[in-house]
Amino acid sequence: MQRRVCLRGSELTNIDAIVLGSGPAGCAAATLLARRSHRVALVSPTAPVTGALAVSIPPSARRVLQELGALGDIDAAGLYPNHGNSVRWAGGGIRSETFGPDSAGYHTDRAGLETVLLEVAERAGVTVLHGYTARQAHESERGWRVRCEGPGVEQALAAPWVIDATGRHGLIARTEGREVDRSTTTLAIVRRWGRKGGWPEADRHLTFIESYHNGWAWSVPLAMDVRCYTVMIDQREEELGGNELSRILDRELDRTEHLGKSREGAEPIGEAWACPASLYRATRYARPGLILAGDAGSFIDPLSSFGVKKALSSGWLAGIVANTALIDPEMTQSAVDFFDAREREVYRRYRAASAPFFTSAANTYGSEYWTARSSAAHQAGGLIERGGSPASIPSDPDALGSDVPEEEVRGAFEAIRAQETLNAVRGSTLRIFDGPGIAGHRIVMEQRLATSSWPAGMRYVRGVDLLQLLEATTSQESVPDGWTRYNEIGPAVTLPDYLTALSTAFATGILEHREPTD
Repeated sequence: MQRRVCLRGSELTNIDAIVLGSGPAGCAAATLLARRSHRVALVSPTAPVTGALAVSIPPSARRVLQELGALGDIDAAGLYPNHGNSVRWAGGGIRSETFGPDSAGYHTDRAGLETVLLEVAERAGVTVLHGYTARQAHESERGWRVRCEGPGVEQALAAPWVIDATGRHGLIARTEGREVDRSTTTLAIVRRWGRKGGWPEADRHLTFIESYHNGWAWSVPLAMDVRCYTVMIDQREEELGGNELSRILDRELDRTEHLGKSREGAEPIGEAWACPASLYRATRYARPGLILAGDAGSFIDPLSSFGVKKALSSGWLAGIVANTALIDPEMTQSAVDFFDAREREVYRRYRAASAPFFTSAANTYGSEYWTARSSAAHQAGGLIERGGSPASIPSDPDALGSDVPEEEVRGAFEAIRAQETLNAVRGSTLRIFDGPGIAGHRIVMEQRLATSSWPAGMRYVRGVDLLQLLEATTSQESVPDGWTRYNEIGPAVTLPDYLTALSTAFATGILEHREPTD
């Protein structure tokens, strides 16, 4: 049963964790902690103007929503289906990348998503302070004390753990230190359009993405007859004021080949508005007593449409780390170090995934806007500058299991299909060691499998135990036999999950194909 959070005057007591911010990251962290029977207070300020920003949620986010017990509520909320993306990049043709009829994601605005997630959190037992804003946060040897303002009396909160999920505002995150990419100062300008009769049927459920000489633009459908348009420009090149935003937005959309024309027959709804969209990351994402989750820790370009998924996953993991520390204090340092390392790697991989796109645009347009972004993305992603054109929008590097790039896993899968027999053997550089990992909703020390190409190691992919897979696969000649053997020696998994884990094991060198003998 959920333990009660007690109100004494204007102070909330008996709290295990305070969560600041009610976006995807904050709601995910609070919900997970409450489901583990912790006493959680979530500070939920009135939705800012950015709550009207439309977002695309990919189908892969369904898994973390399921982990949080929120998937049924999201499906029942009737959010507009997301069937994929239509991309025109660096002067190339239009490419449509669809998810398929049985694997749709969601389109919504941030405020609508937050409403559903808050309802899930409250049902899990989270004490939500609606309409309150955290103004001060002070840390002492006894823990954290947070002062909040809102309707009624001023509220004081005290707890041993605080999760800062206040996004770009970063009430605590800013004082902890951020590394801002000042070479790519970006401003997002946003406005909605309505079209009587709706957009063409083929486009109604797709996100539009397009680059042009000095920026890029995207459009997200919120209904069959309503779309949200956004341009990403360099703020340093504009003098903003008065009613300039609508004029600038129209001008930038007119510079595109496709997106601007897609508004034909549509009428603007309300005025344009703007919000900062420059990139940054925390110097450290977690330490005992404090976790920076979601956009409070780092902000990425929304190019891949995985921003909400990133925030949900970050909040989910923040909840796991706090849960671990609360029930097993000796694991606190290992847990916060695990969170810090993962958030660093997630940010790096997102930057690395965007680098080929920025380079392609820089090669096509030659503008300072794109050359600066290309250089910054390669540097942040730890890459060497290369030319060439990307084949699709960046894939999702922020999965709940392995972070191995999708193209490498796909290549390994094709190599498996090309084999007459599986012929799997242990990788020549494979080593097994004890390291931190996720087991259920805790960080634990577990055996992990690492190779020279994947030194950080891993244990589970899509719920498949790689140690168990190693044993099952190296003793069988075919994929079906390996899958059957895996399900005989442990909890059963589906064939798609087994194939993904098997391909990941080959992609990372955990498994290798046996060399043919004469």
